[in-house]
Amino acid sequence: MTIENLAADTDTFTSNVYLIDEKTLIDAGSGESIVNAVPDDLSFVVITHSHDDHIDNLEAIIEMTNATVFAYNPDALPVDANRITDGDSLRLGPHQFSIYHTPGHKDDSICLYRKDHKQLFSGDLIFPDGSFGRTDLDEGDRDTLIESIERITALDVAELYPGHDEPTTIEVNEQIEQSLAEARKHEPKY
Repeated sequence: MTIENLAADTDTFTSNVYLIDEKTLIDAGSGESIVNAVPDDLSFVVITHSHDDHIDNLEAIIEMTNATVFAYNPDALPVDANRITDGDSLRLGPHQFSIYHTPGHKDDSICLYRKDHKQLFSGDLIFPDGSFGRTDLDEGDRDTLIESIERITALDVAELYPGHDEPTTIEVNEQIEQSLAEARKHEPKY
């Protein structure tokens, strides 16, 4: 499985946009350079949540590729999408992902977990080095975010692909625990 972050070299404020095996996108991001990097034969797009920095390119990508879109709340998107819910098992090509509804940053937030490779696509729930998603925006709630992180601590994660910042493979479970500890402090983030 190859994973490329199409947003790695962009100057635009955007989420990370992970291209898996040239066929699946995790989030659509914002900025023309990302759209230009998307393969014409893209099959799937999964949205981790509906903040603009994760979905701005979605219409352009779907017009170009006609890929199938999945999201927790399809009504929040500018294109047709298939609804996914907590506990769903989602097959994207040869890869099987478990869906975790993880509100707290935004009500429609999800994480995708690939158990056989211990990979977690965390959206804006958690980030490396003990960081976590903002809760001062609409639909943000620190206590709900803490509950969502607590659920994720039960997973065995070796590779973390966050919605922002760099992916990591360094003591990922410990970093998730650190994010939980930092969130529990209830200190203002911004």
